[in-house]
Amino acid sequence: MGTVTWIGIIVIVAVAAFFLGAFVTKKQFKQDELEQQAEQAKNALEQYRQDVADHLASTGRLVNKMKDNYDQLLNHVDETNKLLLADKKQHPNEPFFSKETTEQLQRSLKERQSDRSSAHAQPADYVSGESGLFAGEPKVAEPDKV
Repeated sequence: MGTVTWIGIIVIVAVAAFFLGAFVTKKQFKQDELEQQAEQAKNALEQYRQDVADHLASTGRLVNKMKDNYDQLLNHVDETNKLLLADKKQHPNEPFFSKETTEQLQRSLKERQSDRSSAHAQPADYVSGESGLFAGEPKVAEPDKV
């Protein structure tokens, strides 16, 4: 084996080493890229978990606030019921309307009763006395023409 053979073998080994190195470098680069993507995915997952935890904490606070408001409402209604029932027990004979209103209602009731006794009177729901179409002279009905 001569020097040419050794130089040929060295060239062949160098070329093979070059391609083998390029192949290994490409694999290493792809592996680094995949590791970087995996790290990004982990970070994104961790961020998503944190967002969900924050959302659940916020929802919990809102539910507790709503519960507190509901409890306050129930207490208010309960206190109002107690006040109304206590007031009713203290003043059972108090009239619903004031004295002036009661007198006015009684006068109105007497007027309506006297108006109802008249055959030509207006209905009690409208006005006392005659008005509108019913005012004036009574009209005599004409016989129907056949």
